Amino acid sequence: MAKKSGDVSIGKFDILATYTYAKGLLDGLDDKEARERGMVAAIMGAKARLGKPSGTAEDYHADKSAAEKKKKSTITAASFDRQVADKMGPFFDGTFLPALKQLAEAGLTYDEVKRLVKIPRIWGAKISGETFKERAVAPKRR
Repeated sequence: MAKKSGDVSIGKFDILATYTYAKGLLDGLDDKEARERGMVAAIMGAKARLGKPSGTAEDYHADKSAAEKKKKSTITAASFDRQVADKMGPFFDGTFLPALKQLAEAGLTYDEVKRLVKIPRIWGAKISGETFKERAVAPKRR
């Protein structure tokens, strides 16, 4: 049975992984590399270089190695699918990814997206898919 948006549980990990994936696609990365980068960013956490302009390839490879050591497994595009996209079902492609692409296109940073969707700052905080849909609206450009 397909998951309804109210049944979907979204955490900061999901938002960071998918925001980084969307941003990578917008920056011209191929789909596979963008999904891997999304996983690396989510595993490394919000402290990853998202506050700075995109890092060098060496920075990315160092982060990927550190994240793989932390997870004790290789990070692949399939990891992104298993841990983020597949658990949301159709909501991911139909709502979540398009919304995060739109927010990235609007120039919002990951921290601004977190504030916009009002995900609580506490460890393990989650919001529902319905809540995400209500809050994830890109601000109007002036």
